[in-house]
Amino acid sequence: MYLKKIQDILKKAINHLNKGWDAFINLSVVKKIKHSAIKAFHFIDRYIKFDKQPTKTKAGIVFAGVAVGLIILWVIARLGGLIVYNACVVVVDSGVKSRFMKRTKASAIEAAKVVPGSISRRIQTVGQLRPNNIVTLKSEVNGRITEIPVKEGSEVKKGDLLIQFDNADAVAELKDAEATLALKEADFKRMEALKNVVATNKIDEARAGFAIAEAKVATAKARLEKTQIRAPFDGVIGLIEQSPGTYVQAGTELATVVENNPMKVDFKIPERNLHEVGVGQAIDIRLDGFPDQIFTGTVEAIDSKVDTKSHSIAVRGTIPNPKHLLRGGVFANVSLIVGEKGDALLVPESALEREGDIEYVWVVKRGKASRKRVLVGSKENNKVEIITGIEPGSIVVTAGQTRFAGDGHPVKILNLNEDGTEKPEAEKKKIEDVSDEDDDE
Repeated sequence: MYLKKIQDILKKAINHLNKGWDAFINLSVVKKIKHSAIKAFHFIDRYIKFDKQPTKTKAGIVFAGVAVGLIILWVIARLGGLIVYNACVVVVDSGVKSRFMKRTKASAIEAAKVVPGSISRRIQTVGQLRPNNIVTLKSEVNGRITEIPVKEGSEVKKGDLLIQFDNADAVAELKDAEATLALKEADFKRMEALKNVVATNKIDEARAGFAIAEAKVATAKARLEKTQIRAPFDGVIGLIEQSPGTYVQAGTELATVVENNPMKVDFKIPERNLHEVGVGQAIDIRLDGFPDQIFTGTVEAIDSKVDTKSHSIAVRGTIPNPKHLLRGGVFANVSLIVGEKGDALLVPESALEREGDIEYVWVVKRGKASRKRVLVGSKENNKVEIITGIEPGSIVVTAGQTRFAGDGHPVKILNLNEDGTEKPEAEKKKIEDVSDEDDDE
């Protein structure tokens, strides 16, 4: 029963296909194509006279016809594919763009006009900080430490007692030398009083004995002083390696005292810039530990010789350090000011963005923001020099870039007109209110 129904359905489908094919064959367009093809073949046969040609010629003509047909089909397929692909791209792009434009609203931004200005010409290099004075304290005597009256890392003044050694022997030696000195001084004075009746050689012996006694007192005082280690200058004492009660040998390192105000910075510049550098020139340094702070100073000295290997010359600068933020041994980015450039294109530092090693800014044109890659030069007072990438008079975005979806993002400038002039405060407020309403939506 079911097989018969399936057979009936198949028969009906075949009948419909036959009727459709007949209708297609009877179409005027198909008939015209068929007649045109027949005429073309008759026209070709009239000149080629295919039936009268030898078998080899016929085979060549057939092969050539097939080859030409295949080439024509390949060209049609390629052109058709390109046409379809481009049409799809146009349709997709237009659709995406239209949806993007419908979905994206203008973002409120702040901008600045790129204008020529003056900026310092600088030599950028890397240097290393070193203290103004630094000394490692060592023991001058063999002895036992009895007292350390200072705390590690504290500030000390010149002459402050830092480490005290056992001085009992030195004190006793000094007292003995002072007693001998007193005796020899009395003998010498007595001999001088009797110089008219005493032989000259006796007076000379008394004088010599008195001088020797004075020398022994001085020696005893020097030994006593060596039992005390005092600060050689104002500074900060570092970590103390020994403890009270420790017996140390002469030459043992005990502590380090550093004077770090001012600090010195040593760096090198290329020999070609030697004529641009002089004592007293200003320098700026930046540290990784204080990325938002600039320390300023001056050139203190220039080396007398050029390094023959690196073709550079050493320079030393002085940096005031009243808060003791700078420490010796730290590497610093040094900027040596050697002149001034008066026609530099300047933009606010907030307009500059970085993606890896690439720096760029957003430029506003006809109400839309586009990203432009730039090459920057010197930086000074929150301004950045743009060497190449944008033209004078361009409007660059300084705030609001985080809202952008990509190139061509529509924007509303809060603080500037299209020509770069400042807007009145009332108009700025009005645009801000409208932007806030859009964001709420």
